[in-house]
Amino acid sequence: MRTSSPWVVLGHRRSSSLSGLSSGNGRRPPLPPSYLAFHQLFSSSNSGEGEDEEREENEEDGSLVDKVKAFFADAENRKDTTLFAVSFLVSLGIRAFIVEPRYIPSLSMYPTFLVGDQLAVEKVTKTYKNYERGDVVVFNPTRGYQEYVSQDPYITDKSKINEALIKRIIAKEGDVVEVKDGLLYINGAAQDEKYIAEGPAYVWGPSRVPDGMYMVLGDNRNHSLDSHIWGFLPKENIIGKAICKYWPPWRLGLVEGPFQQAS
Repeated sequence: MRTSSPWVVLGHRRSSSLSGLSSGNGRRPPLPPSYLAFHQLFSSSNSGEGEDEEREENEEDGSLVDKVKAFFADAENRKDTTLFAVSFLVSLGIRAFIVEPRYIPSLSMYPTFLVGDQLAVEKVTKTYKNYERGDVVVFNPTRGYQEYVSQDPYITDKSKINEALIKRIIAKEGDVVEVKDGLLYINGAAQDEKYIAEGPAYVWGPSRVPDGMYMVLGDNRNHSLDSHIWGFLPKENIIGKAICKYWPPWRLGLVEGPFQQAS
């Protein structure tokens, strides 16, 4: 009796089955039940996942809107939100038009200010009167200052060329200023400046302050980039007047000024 290898029989059956799919009577043979079952299972599973994802997104969107509505539906929450908004706007208005904080980054105003001192700068005075000699003011840098800093090879850090400065007004429009013999002279009279670190070691002037201008110097006279180097300060550049130091706590106090004539 002839016997055939099972591998041959299996291969023969597989080839005839495949040929039947491709070259039969032109109609696709019926799919096995197992295929239909798996197809239905995975199709329903995939479609269910898509629907679930869409449903979750809708629920998330809906839940966020619902949460916002529910939050503002509460009278206490509406009151707190209104209070916060009003407080925030008021603080912005105060900073923009009344007073703002500033800090000291250098020793040009030593000993009046130390590095790291924080102070309050009021902005109201400039709206109804001119500043006086001895007032300490914060101002935007002038063009003369910016040109000097940009051209000075010894000033390597040019990044702060547009930052606000703080100096003391020592003369106003019409004053004749002169610096000599370690003293400041205004209109021919020597000034008693008790708050400066030391007398100026340079000679400057005499020169008259033009209209609409101030002359400003740092209290650390020999270590300050101020009007005796870059020129006079236009009134419109002034941001405000320093009125008090509030930080650190042991430095709390009013800003010293104005100075008096020497006796």
